[in-house]
Amino acid sequence: MNSETELPFDYHIVRSRKRRTASLMIDKGRVEVRVPALADECWIDNWVRSKVDWVLPRLQRQTRALEQRAIEISQGGRFFVNGRELALSWRRASRSGVVMADQEIQVSISARVRRPESEVVHEQLQQWMAQQAEAILVPLCLQLGREMRLVPSTVRIKNYRRKWGQCDSRGVITLNWRILHLDPALQRYILVHELCHLKEMNHSSAFWRLVSLHCPEYATLRRQLTETYPYLIW
Repeated sequence: MNSETELPFDYHIVRSRKRRTASLMIDKGRVEVRVPALADECWIDNWVRSKVDWVLPRLQRQTRALEQRAIEISQGGRFFVNGRELALSWRRASRSGVVMADQEIQVSISARVRRPESEVVHEQLQQWMAQQAEAILVPLCLQLGREMRLVPSTVRIKNYRRKWGQCDSRGVITLNWRILHLDPALQRYILVHELCHLKEMNHSSAFWRLVSLHCPEYATLRRQLTETYPYLIW
């Protein structure tokens, strides 16, 4: 691309004294360029231009994912449970609560609450999702672990903004409640992935062979998972 041509995207530069090479990262629809502390601005710009053909399709995929999967906390907005799009609505009531119907999810806000309604709905939905994850994902993970003969010592639910789960050296698996936004096949892949770490605490070829044994379509599901990041950022 000609240096005088305007780039079809903006980028953010992150400099580091420890870094010796340049790298690109696309995260949540934003292009980040990581470079050595003394890298020349002109060199950076030319280097980014040389990567346009690599950046554009990935940036477009993320932008499309955001358009299709963004959670919208507004009357008539969008919410997702088990991969299904639901219409969101709320109303004042004598007590708080969340009810999921066929095509919608309804939030009741206590009449005594004085905070902005959208803020309260946001909070109640997150609490409800965490409760649902505790009731659904924990027993599902334990059942799957028994089937795979890879049983965790404990399964916990947590709120993460950058990952779906983790497994530690003590055999404790921690799952992000946001997994419930995903369709069941992706949910199962994440559980299989974390359970396999009970045997292989790495991402070696042995780990991926084990994942493949219990989830043969993991490569396709793994690619699909990269397009679900909007569920992590609301």
